[in-house]
Amino acid sequence: MKLKHKILAYSMVPALLGAGLIGINSVSANGMFGGFGVNLTSEQIVTRQNTMFQTEAQLLGLSVEEVKNAWAEGKSFAQLAKDKGITQAQLQQKMKDARLAQIKTQLKTLVDQGVITQAQADKRLATMQASEAKVKGGKAGRGHGVGMGMGWLGF
Repeated sequence: MKLKHKILAYSMVPALLGAGLIGINSVSANGMFGGFGVNLTSEQIVTRQNTMFQTEAQLLGLSVEEVKNAWAEGKSFAQLAKDKGITQAQLQQKMKDARLAQIKTQLKTLVDQGVITQAQADKRLATMQASEAKVKGGKAGRGHGVGMGMGWLGF
């Protein structure tokens, strides 16, 4: 290696180390995976896992124990549904129905607590359903992603 190239290579080491340290600081601030649950407490981990098991069991019409056993065997939720004879279209409809029920419950809670009026809740639900129809029609819905996720609700 020529002296000129060696100097250039060695001069870049401090810059790369500095960039690496900045990256490490960013990672440690948000967790190794950018805040995807890496720094959860034991209670939060248990709550999330139990909620997942219960939700999947309810959607598939199975017992929580059946879902846990399939999970322990490494089966995905989609594979478990397929094993139980539930088509992808049926599963998507079940998930959509469950999400709609959840949204209605959340809106009712906001009305019951006096945060919004019933008219506002009705308008929000209608707006959300219209937005979903646009997304399914291939048009972007307000930049909140596809489907009826929490961002779509605006929470």
